[in-house]
Amino acid sequence: MLIVPILTWLFISAEILLALPILYLCALSVAAMYGERGRKPVQATGISHKAASPADFAILVPAHNEETVIGTLLASLAALNYLPDRYTVYVVADNCSDSTAALAREYDCEHNRVHVYERIDPVKRGKGYALNWVLQKLAEDKHSHDAYIILDADSVVEPNFLLSMNRELVRGGQALQACNTVLNVTESPGTALRWIALTLVNHVRSLGRTRLGGSSTLNGNGMCLSHTLLARYPWQAFGQAEDYQYYLTIVEHGERVVYVPDAVVRSQMPATFAQMRTQDIRWESSSGNQSTRQAVATLLKAGLKHRDFVRIEAVAELLTPPLSLLVSWCLLTFVFSLFIWHWSGLLVSTLLIGGLLFYIGTAFYLLRPPQAVYKALLHAPGFVMWKLWVYFVLKRSRKHTSEWVRTSRA
Repeated sequence: MLIVPILTWLFISAEILLALPILYLCALSVAAMYGERGRKPVQATGISHKAASPADFAILVPAHNEETVIGTLLASLAALNYLPDRYTVYVVADNCSDSTAALAREYDCEHNRVHVYERIDPVKRGKGYALNWVLQKLAEDKHSHDAYIILDADSVVEPNFLLSMNRELVRGGQALQACNTVLNVTESPGTALRWIALTLVNHVRSLGRTRLGGSSTLNGNGMCLSHTLLARYPWQAFGQAEDYQYYLTIVEHGERVVYVPDAVVRSQMPATFAQMRTQDIRWESSSGNQSTRQAVATLLKAGLKHRDFVRIEAVAELLTPPLSLLVSWCLLTFVFSLFIWHWSGLLVSTLLIGGLLFYIGTAFYLLRPPQAVYKALLHAPGFVMWKLWVYFVLKRSRKHTSEWVRTSRA
């Protein structure tokens, strides 16, 4: 007879623990919606030559066998609404066995502001090593810039991208993150669901955290780091999730990443679950070489010592489970409360599911996606099951996480 009260107590405790991250996500959703109400987008007027010293940007493009997409990115960079002599593109053809470098050089001949660096290192492979290498090369060649933007080769940028970044640099931002979203939203149910996932993590959460005074994360594509910041914290992030690794480093030292929703970069997403495998494993390995427990302890200790909200809030973000886990746990608590017919537990689990629906609905409210995204929700259960498989099986296999692997695309 004693086992029933014990199970009930454990069940209620689990619901309380589950409520904490969901309340956190709901708070971010409210902050994101409130912050969007008064925001004025950057106008497409360009920068006058009489303007006070617009920032000089270096745009770094690490590219590994990207001959099919590199031209599209370079074309969008040539169309930027910014002073042509205030930004330079550097393509890093990293361990390429195709025509990536040759195509970029052809573009250099036409537009005269694309520089190509070829790197061959079969041991130190991956984006983190490529970035460290090209930053050293630029320093050796005495190419100094006010800020460095990092873009994936399979991306396109909006014309006002640099205008928006320049505005935040003028305001004092040292680390900036663009709105990183999906280019091929309607190609398949997988890309539509990817749009939902990326919008929640990269837009809703980043916007909400920034509005509350916290820090956005760095999510790799569309990062902007000032020369001053890189001089203070040189790029030494070499894990599969090098962007998150660098984010943890700078936030630990009291820096804050500002989210710039007007700076939009769209990237090509894999269309099938099979193609998503390597990308999902890389994304789930978000803490780099540092375990989550170590990162939480370090940030919490520094946050309490300095009474710094940014570092303490980063702990909350770091402890928030993936959406697939939250959805699964909420459904399990709902089913279990029905099974034992615990009416208060049933009420709480219903509220938790409602909180998640509110969080997910924020993405639709803020960005009004195409109809294909709504239809793709029918495939959401399969997508959740796939993410759970990645999280519990593939992520924990050294076979899949021992080295960087290029995302497969059609």
